[in-house]
Amino acid sequence: MNNDYLKSFIKKVNIFSVLEYSTFLMAFFLPLSIKLSNVFLILFFVGSAYLFFIKKEYSTGKINLLFYSTVLLFITYVLGLLVTEEPVRGLKTLERGLSFILCPLIVFFHSKENILLIKRKLFHGLTFGSVLSLIILLSNNFYSYFITRPLFNFDDEIFSYYHTYYYFTKLLDLHPTYLGAYVILSIVIVINWIVKEKRKLKNWIYLLILFILSLGVLFINSRIIFMLYGLIIIGIFTWILFKFIKQKRYVQMFVLVLIIAGCIGFVNSNISKTFIYQRITKELSWELSEQVDTKYNSKISADSRIARWKSAFKVFKENPLFGHGNLSEKDALSEQYKKDGLYGSLNKRYDAHNIYLSFAIEFGVFGLLILLYFLFTNLYFSLKFRDLEYFMFFCMICMIGIFESYLKNNAAITFVAFFGSVFLFSNQQNEISEK
Repeated sequence: MNNDYLKSFIKKVNIFSVLEYSTFLMAFFLPLSIKLSNVFLILFFVGSAYLFFIKKEYSTGKINLLFYSTVLLFITYVLGLLVTEEPVRGLKTLERGLSFILCPLIVFFHSKENILLIKRKLFHGLTFGSVLSLIILLSNNFYSYFITRPLFNFDDEIFSYYHTYYYFTKLLDLHPTYLGAYVILSIVIVINWIVKEKRKLKNWIYLLILFILSLGVLFINSRIIFMLYGLIIIGIFTWILFKFIKQKRYVQMFVLVLIIAGCIGFVNSNISKTFIYQRITKELSWELSEQVDTKYNSKISADSRIARWKSAFKVFKENPLFGHGNLSEKDALSEQYKKDGLYGSLNKRYDAHNIYLSFAIEFGVFGLLILLYFLFTNLYFSLKFRDLEYFMFFCMICMIGIFESYLKNNAAITFVAFFGSVFLFSNQQNEISEK
């Protein structure tokens, strides 16, 4: 009786609705809880398998498209096992990187219509999740700030060490740059909505969302996120200026230039004595010079990125062709840090903080070339299809990878694997249908 009821219930369930909700919630929880996000990603995998194998509803495209996806990164992990000293331990890399193969394989078998719906749900989920996470973090931040002073009495302390960067994102246990990546993509998504939306009321709502996201960028206080945000702002103003020039609206163009100059002056004068300004000037200069066990602010002594990158490059040169194998980076770097006297980095077992050096150390030149091929072919496709979100997504990965060992943390793996696959296949499917 119970089995008949269960079968009847399953027949009534619209499986793709389940996939839509799981997709939305996977993206929604990315900026809130990676564990919950993974639960809904698994639900998406299970629902897709049911759709393909039980319902027999699947579609196939060009199989070679998989070799522009994160499948390439998973193949790199498999090949890395051949040079890994402890292959059993190296298998953990395959386990951690399962999304790199599962996401593109599953998205590949969805129909064009399904992929476009999945893309829409991902965009909405990520944007609303980013807004909610920032509302939570901003509320917590302002509460801790005003608990020691009169309400709405602002000073430079609001942008201090204790209210930005790690302290800001600590409540949700998220690395500032990883949260910043979600926020930056959300900003691009919302800007695209504003450009396409004709109803004024909705645009006011989108502008409010944009304000919250932009405020979040300020308190996240990650240098690379500031750079990406700056690129977006430059892109917007350049587009508006060209539009004014084309329409010969020179007065409006002049006013816009004055507004830009005023905004730059206002921001500079208000943050010049804050921790935010220190991070993008003094600390950045410190990071890009060779510093060993020196102070980069009044509180912390450490080794700069340049010093660590030099040590990482020495490790790479030991096995330049095929690398040291899976999960070898931290062990190999620890030995080199000891030789180079980088004891702060040794004690904290820092990785290279550069995804290109990380791949070069573990997988050699061949692994590095595979990574670069994956990134630059997708950048090419994004330009070819004039997909703004797609372009910014891969531009963001490339730039964050310079300063972080991105793609080695679960928060980045699922994000890049799922969103990257959807961007790739949604655009390629459109091209196929147009031919």
